[in-house]
Amino acid sequence: MARWEIILVLLSAIGSCLSSTDTTKPNEANQKPHIVFILADDLGWNDISWNNPLALSPNLEKLAREGVILDQSYVQPICTPTRSALMTGRYPYTLGRQHGVIKPKVPTGVSIKRKLLPEAMKAAGYSTHIVGKWHLGFCSWDYTPTSRGFDTFWGYYTGSEDYYHHTRAGEEEECPEGLNGDGATTTEGYDFRNNTEVEYSVRGEYSTYAFTSYTVDLLESRNPEEPMFLYLPFQSVHGPLQVPHNYTQPFAHVEDRDRRVKLGMVLALDEAVGTIVDALKTSGHYNNTIIIFSTDNGGPVSVAGNNWPLRRKQGTLWEGVPWGLLSSTPLFSQGKGRFSRPYTRHRLVPHYCRLRRGRCS
Repeated sequence: MARWEIILVLLSAIGSCLSSTDTTKPNEANQKPHIVFILADDLGWNDISWNNPLALSPNLEKLAREGVILDQSYVQPICTPTRSALMTGRYPYTLGRQHGVIKPKVPTGVSIKRKLLPEAMKAAGYSTHIVGKWHLGFCSWDYTPTSRGFDTFWGYYTGSEDYYHHTRAGEEEECPEGLNGDGATTTEGYDFRNNTEVEYSVRGEYSTYAFTSYTVDLLESRNPEEPMFLYLPFQSVHGPLQVPHNYTQPFAHVEDRDRRVKLGMVLALDEAVGTIVDALKTSGHYNNTIIIFSTDNGGPVSVAGNNWPLRRKQGTLWEGVPWGLLSSTPLFSQGKGRFSRPYTRHRLVPHYCRLRRGRCS
């Protein structure tokens, strides 16, 4: 069994940033850091403001400028492989998960013989929570989040669904471009869970709002002295292209309607991140929190994603699928900047980098 470290930013560069100065208060010396991993869905390289000034993401850019931008941090070409790598610390081909996504009717998932990251975090004394998209299998309860190390799960199992109704049309094939509904049959399923129970309270609520509200309540309800691993795989900005109208208004000058909506979805996601960061502060978590933001793959250009100037798109092995993972926290106050050496997402989990607030193995 591979050793596990506290993760995320468990990179040599960030470890160096941590060791460059000591800002630890005496009563915090032995406290393990909270880990908050925010994962966007289908966000392109050029869909974010620090790569494209026409995009609006002020909260994310503030985190980026105050933290470390990993601008050659590579993800897998598509959803399930990236999430498999993140949760196991292994290349997807070693898991049989390298070729594509797990479709709703396929009776499989990431092997239950594999230990997942939240299991390791629990063993290290962390409470573990997932709010958002799973997409690593649900053919039996053994494959679902609360059987794989998460204390709580609030979100949906499949790869895509309607942002308001939380329904998934039955499909013979999953479109590699991230579209939802093409070729759909007449069958439709509601996909939203509170742990293992169906959660109907969010019907009609935009998913980004729902995930944000739940996360804020979670943070306000817990003791910040207890270490937490919080995984936030948002639905945004995966298809279908849906967002409340007020988020598209700042992009009225953009001629292409789909691109306007995509940029509005990015803005809504950015607002959500800002709200969660504020909640970390007001609930007493922030000063001992490592925040990571990334995407699962590059943008699908046929659904208004943009990876310029990188080559190609989601679903390919060209440069359109690296993505700048960033970290931000007061713990890194002396380690701001860019880290431009190539890095792959599966290496986050077993990376051996000492964090002064605690270790898990």
